[in-house]
Amino acid sequence: MPTESSPVPAKRKPDSEPGRTPGAPGAPTPDPVPTPGPTLNSPPRTPAPAPAEPAAPPTRRSPLSRTPGARPSEEQLEALSKDLAWQRPARRVAAPRDYSATRRMHVVMIGWEFPPHHSGGLGVHCLELCRELTRMGHRVTFLTPFSGPFTEVPGVEFRYPQGPEPDQPTPEFPATYYAGELAHGSSRQAIEGWDAWVASRTGLEDASVVHIHDWFGTVGGVELGRRLGCPVVLTIHSTEYDRSLGHPGETIRAREEFGVRNADMVIAVSQHLARQLIERYGARPNRIQVIYNAVRPTARLEPVETADRTVLCLGRLTAVKGIDTFLRAAARLAPAFPDALFVVAGEGPEYPRLIDLAVHLGVSDQVVFLGHVTEPERLVLLASASVFVLPSVVEPFGIAALEAMAAGVPVILSKTSGVAEVATNVFAVDFWDVEEFASRIAELLVYPELRGTMGAGGRDDALREGWAERTVQTVGVYAELMSRSRGPP
Repeated sequence: MPTESSPVPAKRKPDSEPGRTPGAPGAPTPDPVPTPGPTLNSPPRTPAPAPAEPAAPPTRRSPLSRTPGARPSEEQLEALSKDLAWQRPARRVAAPRDYSATRRMHVVMIGWEFPPHHSGGLGVHCLELCRELTRMGHRVTFLTPFSGPFTEVPGVEFRYPQGPEPDQPTPEFPATYYAGELAHGSSRQAIEGWDAWVASRTGLEDASVVHIHDWFGTVGGVELGRRLGCPVVLTIHSTEYDRSLGHPGETIRAREEFGVRNADMVIAVSQHLARQLIERYGARPNRIQVIYNAVRPTARLEPVETADRTVLCLGRLTAVKGIDTFLRAAARLAPAFPDALFVVAGEGPEYPRLIDLAVHLGVSDQVVFLGHVTEPERLVLLASASVFVLPSVVEPFGIAALEAMAAGVPVILSKTSGVAEVATNVFAVDFWDVEEFASRIAELLVYPELRGTMGAGGRDDALREGWAERTVQTVGVYAELMSRSRGPP
């Protein structure tokens, strides 16, 4: 049994904390010379040279850096608490904004998922953005390939194939399209059918802006925007390079690049993602705006006191999520923490292999695979965990980690996570470093003072700016594009 004086010995390296990434690029400027409208087969434009990478921030040793196996002293723990508090950015008080002169907009949004049925942050982002847009008085028409059910949002109209479409024949698409296989890379015919359906929508002549989410529907969305004569905005939540760990499927990659090059403005959910769009797709820096995700505080995300020691890893079970690292860290910790429970929540193609790996590592009695969890179950899991771990190989943002922080749960995540750009009160670890993940988990399980300090600081980080602020930034992008003549793609 572990005691206050016997944390798990682990090979440790000097700690460093990631620096805060500079702010998003400023407002876009139009190109001087217009060009003809784009097509998917248009020759690629010469990409602008990528800006120089900012100098890496100096590393700082953590107050807990010590000889392996030695117990931190009370002075070290107190120093860590002060260190975390010192790093916390000062609260920013937003100046009051006057929306009385802002023209009410009609936003045509294109997305492939929407709660209650969603597999990641994209669906949450769409829901929260719609809520805030309508609260501000704007109207949203949401185009989606699926027929719901949808979480009701007053002021949002959902339109989908085979739904009520005035004066339009009902299109026919392959059955796999409706089986929800598009997210796994369904047939080219289905994708092209969806683009054709989007491009042909009627009754949207008063649209202010077309806002596309991810690669899905980029071709149809760009064509729709050009036909309606309104700006096109594309939010990228992740790239095909990240999802495939560097082995992108050409059908998706081509449509992703097409959207990035032809949207009037591209919104990226992290600086990491923005740099990748410049490097991979030749995106113009003056046409990229970074707008982070956020979290909405709810009663279900209030901290929950529990006597159990639960280490939670929650997300879609794919190779990019790095669940292997979590299981190997659990195997290192299990002998010293026999009362700890390591919970894996989520479903995905890696599910059978990960169960086999847990058996192989000898931790099947302390690792629980929950599979799919409902939204209420998910929030309870996040709020009641002792520690939340996000070991992704690459994570464009990581809303689940932000939600755990909002619940006051200490978070350990990989340095390649977008959340690491907006949070200072977290432990950021190399995604491959099993020993470091295990050591950080052990510290948080053994020392309640450290858990409390990190939990409180993380909650402050997560709730400093919410969806209202993120939506204001998004509306600013809309307004900027509408206030000037649209530049060439």
